[in-house]
This record gives sequence, structure tokens and C-alpha cells, in this order.
Amino acid sequence: MNCHVRNMVCLSQRSHAKFTIILPILILIAVEFVHPAMSCKNENCSQILHHSLKLTRLMSKRTAELLEIYKTSQGDSADLICDMQMDNVPVSTVTGQTISERILSIYTLLKEFLPHLRTVMEQQKDLNPPTNPVAEGLNRVITHVRHIALRVNCILQILQPNIPIPEPAEKPTGIPPAQNIFQQKAYGCVVLSRLQELLSQAVQEQKSLKGKLCRKRAKKWFLMN
Repeated sequence: MNCHVRNMVCLSQRSHAKFTIILPILILIAVEFVHPAMSCKNENCSQILHHSLKLTRLMSKRTAELLEIYKTSQGDSADLICDMQMDNVPVSTVTGQTISERILSIYTLLKEFLPHLRTVMEQQKDLNPPTNPVAEGLNRVITHVRHIALRVNCILQILQPNIPIPEPAEKPTGIPPAQNIFQQKAYGCVVLSRLQELLSQAVQEQKSLKGKLCRKRAKKWFLMN
């Protein structure tokens, strides 16, 4: 086998392996997109937690990659603008004393980040061609963050089945007024940075539930029956 053919075979094998890894995630997202309200009822406890953790871990990695693309697109001023303090962007720190409170904190923050991500995406479309990698990446992140929020909502329903889950205000808070180009660039970088930090914490919080959440639910069901 000559070098060219061997390289083509290796590339094909790597592409197939990558597709095999990503395919379950794509199927999961497609199912949730078609039946968003039914996903909690259609899966058992372990499936909900497994899929939520898997999707959150994937998006934490993808958001970190998008953040690097974003910084590269900003040129030499990237480090400066990304370190700016902005009070109008949601915090990335998960709060709460109990696991239920921390999972609720994750859910609330994910919902609060969504309007900010949409604003950044619109700003990127104005600053660059609509098909630029940052705008396209943001569009995917928005879709996936919505699905992660749905999954976290399912976990909350397991943790506190008889307690209504409070929703963030429909009208988003903290969306900045008209900004100049420098402010827009800084705003986008801070939003992505804090979102990536939040997703990283969300992975750790969900990992702490493995082996506990579903066992506790099964024990409760057994005692009730």
C-alpha cells in the first residue's frame, strides 16, 4: 500500500471513529428536538443522568474550543478584552448547600445564559459574515445549552418530584445596551468564558450524582410499594 493510499485509509478510519462517538449525541439531540416535553418520561433515571452528563461534558469541551476560535479572531487584544469585568453577564459559580440547590442553580444559570448567547451571535453576524465560524459555533452552542437545560430539569424532577421548579424571568436581565465594537468583542468573550466555567462545574456536579441519584430513587420506590 503506497503512502497516499495508507494515509487515506487512516483518515477514513479516524473519521469513522469520530462519527461513531458523535452519532449517539446527534441522535439524542434530534429526539429531544422533536419531543422536548416527553424526554423525561421516556427515559429511566440512569439514562437521564447518563445522557445529561455526556452532553454536558461534550459541550464543555466544544465551548472551550469555540472560545479559542473567538480569541484568535480578535487578534492581539484577545487577552485584554477577555479579562474585562462585566457585571451584566451571569456569574459562572454554582451555589447551594444541598445537591438539589446546586442542580437548580445550574438550571437557572443555563437559562440565564441563553439570551446573552443569542445577543453575542447577533453581534457576530454584524461584525463578520453570517457564515463565520464563531457565529456558526454559537448557533450550535445555543441549541445544545437548551438541551442540557432540559436534561438538568429532568434531574431536578427526580431530586424533588413534588416541588415546582422556578423558572427565570421571561424577560432577560443584564442584556447590555448598544455597545461599540470593542465592548461587543469583550462582552462575547466574557459570556463564552463564563459559560465554559459553568459547564465544567455542571459536569462535576452531575458526576457526583452517579451511583447515588437513581439508587436513592429506587429505594424510595421500594419503600412506597
